[in-house]
Amino acid sequence: MVHVVDDDDEYRGSLLYSLDAEGFAARGYPSGEAFLAEPLWQRRGVVTLDIDFEPPGSMDGLQIFRQLLARRCPMPVIFLSGPHGNNRELALTQAGLRSLHDVWMYAKQDPLHQLKDKIRLFLAREPALRQAAEEERRLLQIVLDVMTQAEREVIGLVLDNTPNKTIALLLSKNEGVVELQRASGLQKLLGESRSTMVLGETLFPLLHRHEVTSLVALAEQELDHRLGLLDPLARDVLMAAIAKHSHAKIARAHGWFDEADRERRYLITVDGHLDRALMLVQADEDKQVSRVSQVRKWMNSLGYFPPCSPSLPSPSPSSP
Repeated sequence: MVHVVDDDDEYRGSLLYSLDAEGFAARGYPSGEAFLAEPLWQRRGVVTLDIDFEPPGSMDGLQIFRQLLARRCPMPVIFLSGPHGNNRELALTQAGLRSLHDVWMYAKQDPLHQLKDKIRLFLAREPALRQAAEEERRLLQIVLDVMTQAEREVIGLVLDNTPNKTIALLLSKNEGVVELQRASGLQKLLGESRSTMVLGETLFPLLHRHEVTSLVALAEQELDHRLGLLDPLARDVLMAAIAKHSHAKIARAHGWFDEADRERRYLITVDGHLDRALMLVQADEDKQVSRVSQVRKWMNSLGYFPPCSPSLPSPSPSSP
């Protein structure tokens, strides 16, 4: 899929028509907000991203690109700039945050075949980029969601080739308990392998990329990163749900509750903001209540208990 993010209706429609005529699967988005409203991990392909957006106040191309970086979107990006060339140099500087193998700049006045050739090249590269990103995401999810804090501590010492007896002394544990936690942690990370060499080959590059020295620090950083993607409203709603506040209580805190509303439309509003929050933190259970419990488990495991008092009420009871 080619995801065309451009607020110029005429250009976006023309590009979509031209791509479709040559057999590309393509979909258009009039704004960054529309493009980012759906989970990025469920989408494949290449993004063509306009730099300048109207009206003022909407996200521009660089802001959208920073969101793609923050959400670790592996799709290659092609920046589109108009004849004025606004922000061209800035865009290229931003592109330096990712490999030049999956970021490119295209001026809209240039021949269209150049853009199509680059799209074909990036589409061919996307599976490898996706595979690497998915493997990193899989490992991060294991460290954050599957491993216990005790297993993170033990495996972190195993990485340093620390014997079980020494680990037991360092952590004030029985050696038999350490052996069980070591075996459980290795099984979660490596499957049937128990090789410390394979463990190092798997985890050291991950720790290096995230600039941490332990699995505990990696899990804490990953949770902070995911929660950091939340806007204040999404964070308030999620934290209230984690604290087991009812939808009615959450709605009252934000001015969405109407005593005369017999259809309880506030439920749709609360669910919408909660689903958006859970999407951003990449909770991946099947049901909303299970996803809330999943995030609660992450926080409990890492001793993370931020205040959940709501911010100022929303200006209107609109749904997200």
